[in-house]
Parts: sequence; structure tokens; C-alpha cells
Amino acid sequence: MGASVTAEAQNRSDQAQPVTGGAFGKKGLGWAAFEFARNPYYNVVVMAVFSVYFAEHVVNDGAMGQTLVGLTITIAGFIMAIIAPLLGAITDKGGRKKPMIFLALMTLALSSALLGFVTPQLPAAIPLGMGLMVAGYCAYTVSELLHNAMLPGAGAPKSLPLISGLGLSMGNFAGVTMLALIVMASQAGLFGLSELDIARLSAPAVGIWLIVFIGFFFLLMPDVYRPGASWRGALAETFAPDNRTSPLSWIIGKFRTYPNIMRYLTGRMIYADGVAATLTLGAVYVAGHLGWSSEQTAILGIVSFIFAVPGGFFGGFLDRTLGPKHALMLELSMIISIGILQLSITPDALLFGLIPAGHEVWAGGVFPRLSDLTYAVLIIPASIFMVASISSSRYMLVHISPPDKVGEFFGFYAMAGSVTVWIGPGLVALVTYLSNDQRIGFASVMLLLFSGLLVVSTVKASKAPAYQSD
Repeated sequence: MGASVTAEAQNRSDQAQPVTGGAFGKKGLGWAAFEFARNPYYNVVVMAVFSVYFAEHVVNDGAMGQTLVGLTITIAGFIMAIIAPLLGAITDKGGRKKPMIFLALMTLALSSALLGFVTPQLPAAIPLGMGLMVAGYCAYTVSELLHNAMLPGAGAPKSLPLISGLGLSMGNFAGVTMLALIVMASQAGLFGLSELDIARLSAPAVGIWLIVFIGFFFLLMPDVYRPGASWRGALAETFAPDNRTSPLSWIIGKFRTYPNIMRYLTGRMIYADGVAATLTLGAVYVAGHLGWSSEQTAILGIVSFIFAVPGGFFGGFLDRTLGPKHALMLELSMIISIGILQLSITPDALLFGLIPAGHEVWAGGVFPRLSDLTYAVLIIPASIFMVASISSSRYMLVHISPPDKVGEFFGFYAMAGSVTVWIGPGLVALVTYLSNDQRIGFASVMLLLFSGLLVVSTVKASKAPAYQSD
């Protein structure tokens, strides 16, 4: 007991001192290990394997499946729109974050395990699958908010861009590994399971991965909180009668006090919705529009995650070289350009019909047609710049925020990205439903990306951090 009290006192004492440590120090690796353990949920369940299985085989209709997957994210977004800003507001005043993160991650693991029971033959399979994915997505977002708020404690200020990128690189490496294992299991017919069974069981496999590897985060990364703070005290302070304001007044007050930060968060809300829609619905889109199999979408996911690994480091390099604002503008511009090229591809042609591409150019290959191969190749730069933009976005907020308000603004950050993520998929779902055309529906993503880029261009952010020195 005495040893634990001493360790606790030392932990609090350490937090009063300037934070030190590099990207590959104990704390930096510990912070990044969180994403190695958790991110495969997004890679496998949301993006590449389970969502495709759910849309194509449980819903059994490409366009309607894309609509319902988008609706699932929309529902989760509405729920988190209520929870995340409040959680962000009390995070900086609250106590230890690790117990809260543990509860969120165990919820994520449980929902992943239960998705393994969602089969086309199961009564009410569609609402059950959607409900479990909503629960998992909400848990994922809560853990992300708390984990992001711990970033300033993961290393020295000059190391934070690379630590942020390291986390994403490790997370995507984990995603690559998981997808590779899924593809190999599918090809080998592991335990006599069919390809559809393995796609369904990919969700429980993600839950097991999370439980096995999350221990490194809890062992290596110290908790980050104010000395003497507690969640009970934070709740009492937040809901004190003299602090009660309407949500609208609260948000308006933040715009008045921190206009530059809130302008950035508004821009991020817009472009992050576009990026999220691309990530969550991209595999569903190519499965329906180009007629790809689950094996092809899984391999495409592997390709994208392989090149996403250097994307995190690339984003950190751009942040330190150009500053996060200019790095982010470059990354978004490239994502838009590549996205337009991808939208120009049909099963039979490239560049909106200018170049015939329905013929076979890779006999016996995974992507035999020219159209298939071109789309797969474009995934390489798209993956690099998307992951770089996520890393730059996260560091940009730390870069321009007061240190004692980081957790609060990460609450808005969650609302402006993971929480309002329903806007992108919701827009795609609506346009797809109205047009009954997956390409027209997916094209709406470009409007979000371009609008977000315009807003970010107006944010004031020098190369040096606004509130802390290198």
C-alpha cells in the first residue's frame, strides 16, 4: 500500500514538471501502443471486412447495405454528439483517465465479440448488427477522446508530431497484420470455415487482439491528470448551478473566447466527415460499384494499411517541416485530387469514360481489369495522405491550444470528427438512396473535403506552437 501511494505521489509530482521524452521513449511508445491494440477495430470491422460482409450478405443488397452502414455511423454520431463535448469539458478537471479508458475498451471488445453471432439467418440480424456496431463505435470514440487528451504527456513538445504519427503508423501496421491473417485464413479454409464465416468472425478476432495488446499502453504510459483532481469533483464543478448554461450558449462562448481554435475545429468537422466517409464506406463502394469480392476488398485494405504505416511518419515530418497548417492543406489537396481520379473509374473505363479499361491486363491476378488495377494503385497515395492528415489534424489542435484546455478542446475535436462523422456517411447514404447510384452518392464526399480545406486555410497557425515552445 505504501509503495502504491509513493508511486502515485511521484506520478503527480512528475506531471508538475516539464514533460520530456522522445517519440521512441517509454512514454511515447506507450501512448502509441494504444493505437496498435485498438485501431484494428476500425480497420477490420468498420472499413474493410465486417462492414462489407454486413452490407453484402446480411443486408444482401449493395446500395441498401451502403445506406444502412452509413445510417449506423449516423446513429452513433448523434449519440456521441451528446456525450463527447460533456466528457471533453470535464476531462481536464477529472481524475485518472486510465480507468475510464479501460471501461471504454472493454465495451469495444465485448461488442466486437458479439458481432460474431450476426448471421443472415439470425432473427433481427440487421438491427442487432447495427446496434452492436453503434455500441462499438461509441466506445471507440470515447477511448479516442481520452487517449488524445493524454498526448501532451507522452513526450517533449517538439516530439509530439512524431509521437502522433508513430501511433497512427503502429495502428495501421496492426491493421495490416490483422487483414493479412484474415486473408490467409480465408484462403486456407482455416478450421473448415468458409470465406463468409471468416469475414463474420473477424470482429471477435479484433476483440481478442485488443485484449492481448492493450497492456503495453497501461504499463508504459503514465496517467495524465491534475494533482488532486477527481471525476466526482469535475462533475460537481461542471454541473454547479452557477456553471449551468445551455449547450448553445456554451459553444457560442467558446467561439468568442477562442475564435481561431473553434474555426479550426469547424473546418476539421467538415473535412473529417469526408475522410471518415471515405474510410468507412470505401470498401462497400468498390464492392458494389466495381463488383469486387470480399477477398479483393480485404487485399485492398492490406495495400492501403501497408502504405498507411509510413503515412503517419510522413505526416509528422510534414508537421515539423511546414508546420501543421500547411501540412494539412497539402494533405487535403492531395486527397481531393486522388478522390476525383477514383470517382472517374467505372468497371469499363477511366477518366469518366475517356479511356477503355474493362479489359484484362493481369491474367490470374487479384485485380485483373485495368479499371481494378488502377483503382488499387491509387489507394497507395490516398492512404499515405489520409493517415498523414489524421496525424496533422491531431497535432494541429495541441499546437494551437492552451495546455490546460487540451482535454476540453479534444471534446470538441471528437464532436468535430468522430462525433459528427454521421454527416459524411449520412450524406452519402441520402444521395445514394435518392439517386440509387453508388458513384453519385460517394461523390458528395468531395464537397465536404473541399469545404473543410477552405475553412482551414483561414486558421492562424505559425510554425511554432502557440502556447508552448519547442
